[in-house]
Amino acid sequence: MESAPVMSDLAVQRVRRVYESDHPRLWRSLYAYTGSRAIADDAAAEAFAQVLRRGDDVHDVAAWVWRSAFAIARGELQRRGRSGAAVPEIAVEDLAGDLADVLSRLNGLSPDDRELLVLCHVAGWKPRELAPVLGVPVGALRVRLHRATRRARELLNTEAVR
Repeated sequence: MESAPVMSDLAVQRVRRVYESDHPRLWRSLYAYTGSRAIADDAAAEAFAQVLRRGDDVHDVAAWVWRSAFAIARGELQRRGRSGAAVPEIAVEDLAGDLADVLSRLNGLSPDDRELLVLCHVAGWKPRELAPVLGVPVGALRVRLHRATRRARELLNTEAVR
């Protein structure tokens, strides 16, 4: 029987600090990206559980958790798409007027565009901070963000079909 790795107190404290500082923002970002409370709950919880299992092996806990949570959420969306289950859209039934319209239109973005826009505009990551988390050059990330923002503007500027 294999024993669980022993985590140092310092590693537990680092994870706790990230959980306390980032969890609410991470959950909101996952929810905005997936449109599903269940996926947001599961992805955030699993990312923190995995970082706890890895313990001292993870040097940048926040980057690791954010990257992992979005990878888990992305995988769940893909799994649901392949299985024929409905891929959730941002729930707008409880929202009124213009906000519901905006969120409905943003559902027309690709998952990659929506993910990047959520990370930058909902979660508040700056491209220079996010690039190392995603493992891409900052210039490439800025180009992707610019293009995603342009596509979002195009969706938001079209006349609503009523």
